Amino acid sequence: MITILIIISVLPSVLILLYLYKKEKYEQEPLSLLLKAFILGALSTVCVLVAVFIINLIIPIEPNTGNHLLDSFVTSFFGAAIPEEMLKFIMLYLLIWKNKNFSERFDGIIYSVFVSLGFATLENIVYVLQNGAEVALVRALTAVPAHALLGVAMGYYFSYAKFLPESESKYLARSIYVPVVLHGVYDFLIFSQEKFWESHPSFSVLLLISFVGFVVFLWVQGFKKIKKMSADFYFTGIPANEILEYMNEHVAENAIVQNWYDITPELLEREQDLIYGKFPNADIDVEDGIIKVSLGTTTNYTWKIQVIYARNYQKKKGQLWTYILQPDLSELMAISADIPYVKKDLAGIYYLDVVPQNQVSGANALENGLQWTQLFEKWVNEDIELNEFVINNQ
Repeated sequence: MITILIIISVLPSVLILLYLYKKEKYEQEPLSLLLKAFILGALSTVCVLVAVFIINLIIPIEPNTGNHLLDSFVTSFFGAAIPEEMLKFIMLYLLIWKNKNFSERFDGIIYSVFVSLGFATLENIVYVLQNGAEVALVRALTAVPAHALLGVAMGYYFSYAKFLPESESKYLARSIYVPVVLHGVYDFLIFSQEKFWESHPSFSVLLLISFVGFVVFLWVQGFKKIKKMSADFYFTGIPANEILEYMNEHVAENAIVQNWYDITPELLEREQDLIYGKFPNADIDVEDGIIKVSLGTTTNYTWKIQVIYARNYQKKKGQLWTYILQPDLSELMAISADIPYVKKDLAGIYYLDVVPQNQVSGANALENGLQWTQLFEKWVNEDIELNEFVINNQ
C-alpha cells in the first residue's frame, strides 16, 4: 500500500517534467544535471523546515489573533512562500548560474521546474503518506502543478537575468519576489477560505471562487511563459550554422508577380534613390520581373527584412509587402497571436502591415519594418506592453 501511495505521489511530477523536457528543441539538458536539480529541490524541503523553525522564533507563523485575514497572511508568506521560494532560488542559482549547460533561455525554466518539483514531490509524499490516497488526487490537481508553475515564473525571470546582463539585478530580483507573491496569494486564499468557512460561509465561498480564478491565472501565465521561452527566437548559444539551417528550412519563397517597372521605370528609379538614401547597405534585387529589397540589421538579435513590390505598383499601401526572413516570423507569432501589425498574405505567409498610409514607398516600409523589430525586442524584454507596441509613422 505504501508503495502505491508513493507512486501516486510522484506521478504528477514525473508527467510535468516529461512534458517540459520534450519542449527542448535543440539541446536537451544532461539527465545527471536535471537529477541534481530535482535532488536539490527535495533537499530544500528539509532546509525550509529549519528556516521556518528559525522564523517562528521571531514571528509566530501560525498566529491566532482573531483576525483571520492577518493570520492567514502571516502563515502564507512567512510560513511558506518566503522560505520555500527563497531556498528553491538558492538551489537553482548554485546549480546552474555559472554552469556551461545554461546556454538557452528555456533552460532557466527547465532547471527551475525540476528544483520546484523536487521540493513538491517530497512534500507530496509526506502529505499522501499521512492522509491517504484521497489527498493524492487533490494535490495532483492543485499543489504539485502550482509548484511547477511557480518554478516556471522563477525560471522565466532567471533566464532574463542570465541573458540580459545589463538588467541582471532587476530580473534576479523578479525571479525571487514574483514566485513569492504568487505563492503567498495562493496559500492566503486557501487558508482564509478555511478559516472563514464556519463563521462567514458566503465570504468563504467567494474566497474559494477567487482561488479557482487565481489557479486559472497561474496556468494561463505559466503556459504563456513556456510558449514564449521555447520559441526559436529565444535560443542563444546554438551554433550559427544550425540556426541558419533551421531558418532556411522554414522560410518560404515569396514569389510575387512582376514587370510594373518596365511600364514606369522612372518610379523604380525614384524608389531606388529613396532606399539608398536611407539605407546605403540595402540590397535591391531585380530578377525575372520580381523586385525584392533586403536589409540585414543586428541589434540584440540578427534580423533580415525584405520588402517586395507587387504587380502594377502605383504607390498604393496594398502593393507593398514587408517580410521578416530572419528570424522566422511564424515562430515569433507562436509566442503571441496578439503581436501588432502582423498579417497573412494569400499564400498564408506572415508579413508586416507597416507601410505608411500617406507616404507609401519601399524606403518607408523598410524604416517601419526596422521600427517594428526594435519594438518587438523591447516587448520581448518586457520594457513595453503590447498596447505600447505602436509604430509612429503609420
